[in-house]
Amino acid sequence: MFFLGALLIAGTAAPYLLPRSSLAPMTGAALWLSVLALRAVLVGLAALIAILYLPATSIFQLMTHWCFHAVLPFLTTHLGFSGHGIGDAATLVPGLVLGISAISAIFAIWRTARAMRRWVKRSSLGPGPGESVIVGGHEVVVAAAGIRGAQIVISTGALTRLDEEELAASLAHERGHIARCHPYLVLAANLAFGIARCLPGSRDALRRFQFCLERDADEYAVDRTRNPIALASAICKAAADSPTPGPAFATLAGSGAPARLRLLLDRSAARPNPWAEAAARGLVVALVGAVLLAAAVTPTLARAGVTSMQATDTTHSCED
Repeated sequence: MFFLGALLIAGTAAPYLLPRSSLAPMTGAALWLSVLALRAVLVGLAALIAILYLPATSIFQLMTHWCFHAVLPFLTTHLGFSGHGIGDAATLVPGLVLGISAISAIFAIWRTARAMRRWVKRSSLGPGPGESVIVGGHEVVVAAAGIRGAQIVISTGALTRLDEEELAASLAHERGHIARCHPYLVLAANLAFGIARCLPGSRDALRRFQFCLERDADEYAVDRTRNPIALASAICKAAADSPTPGPAFATLAGSGAPARLRLLLDRSAARPNPWAEAAARGLVVALVGAVLLAAAVTPTLARAGVTSMQATDTTHSCED
């Protein structure tokens, strides 16, 4: 168990050794999505250990195998407190917190996606260029809204402030989010983050994942328009007043705009490093294998934990 835990922790730290600009965008996205999944598995295993293995430890028994009536008779007589009951309840807290985190993450994504659908329907002024939907507002907003059946939305401010080439590059960027199934990848990443948010570094891993998706949409647009300068100019205009992106709202400015601008203006820096790319792909395979290994050993750990709990005498009597 210790070896498995050390392996999983090492897997979450290894990706930081690779420079993010040296990887192909989707390789980076796969890498950080795997890290988030592994972090979620770590939290789940920690909750399992707390529920099934912690009660069998001598420290836990020492802290809970006492009786209130021998120390504070009033509490046990009138309130029914017991060290055993408190200890049993404490072991359920990690599992309860984990369940609440997962449910709240699912609910937040569902609520955001529904809000986006309603906002697009309510704010729509009619069809726009490139199969987009025009919405009101003086801000420069070009975004892919929604998860299932995502739509490209463009504000009237963007139509007036972006020139023809900038508009074409912006629409291609958002079309890239939809064509490359980014909304579903964002859904998976946010679900994993909802479980793993208690671990330090999980939010940073989510930001790195979002940056890779934005880079992938940038490259999709550049491949089709052959005009990285126009896309960089549009991002600059959108970054000034673009709304905050969310799980169901991928804006043009998106995540890591300064670094993306540098890579758009210096195309040589955007080319993947073959050695880093090979290492990253191998690491993705290793991380996915670690997640599958952890999932495979979980039933065995659970059975062993139940056996350990049954073998532990938690009904010590207290003498008056």
